[in-house]
Amino acid sequence: MTYRRQISLGVAALIGGLSALAAAPATAQLYNPCPYTNDGDCDEPNGLNLCAWGTDTADCSNPNSNFGNGTGYGGGASTTGGGGSGLYNPCPYTNDGDCDEPNGLNLCAWGTDTADCSNPNSNFGNGPGYVAGSSAGGATHQPGASPSSYSPWTRITNDQRQYIAQPGGVFPLSVTNGMFFEPGNYVIYHGLTDGSGPTSPIWNVQAVSVTLMPDERYIARASAYGIESFQPGGGALNMYSPPERGRAMIYARNDDSSNWRAICVLPASWPQSYCGQ
Repeated sequence: MTYRRQISLGVAALIGGLSALAAAPATAQLYNPCPYTNDGDCDEPNGLNLCAWGTDTADCSNPNSNFGNGTGYGGGASTTGGGGSGLYNPCPYTNDGDCDEPNGLNLCAWGTDTADCSNPNSNFGNGPGYVAGSSAGGATHQPGASPSSYSPWTRITNDQRQYIAQPGGVFPLSVTNGMFFEPGNYVIYHGLTDGSGPTSPIWNVQAVSVTLMPDERYIARASAYGIESFQPGGGALNMYSPPERGRAMIYARNDDSSNWRAICVLPASWPQSYCGQ
């Protein structure tokens, strides 16, 4: 009787899930780019239905991904600062000439910077908030710099099994202000973390200066000694789509089987504080 009840409950849950998807409005705006990449959950329409098709390929192509119980909740890789719960609400950057919602600089939650995001004359990274040393609307963005794309702290598992199903055995980093990095000079910050959650503490932070070239894909590989190597990925990354023309992409892997690792990538002139938590 217990077995039959479990089957009945499972079928009911499945039907309920399908009904919920069917009831979702066809015109609902799905995130593009997806702010929830590399978190162990498939967020495309065949998963959690939060992101547009093709914007969470690493998770949705991984047979070990979950559909609601992933890294944000306990394993794999997770991101903060540029997406998901890392978006400011309320937004501290209102009325500064930059749209800071996800369709702009992706710093603030939807509907929290309406004045800037509804203004056709707003900028997307070149407003007064981005002039070094200045502020507008009571808030200051990161200092003016070129490039302006970056990747906040990403926590990466030490469980080597998580890399088996990943193309090239690596995770693509989540990039704010665009899906890929602008070419230029960057600093990679890396450190230790305990993997307890998306805001777990990070310590022993080190820095490595790198230059990203256009139309190139790189692998940042960590070991027990920190960043062991940073070099073009070559054929190992052919299963991933190439970056947007003129841009670059970074993929990460943690070979330190004893410790979780954290990685952040900022333009060379930005302070480390913009890695987030």
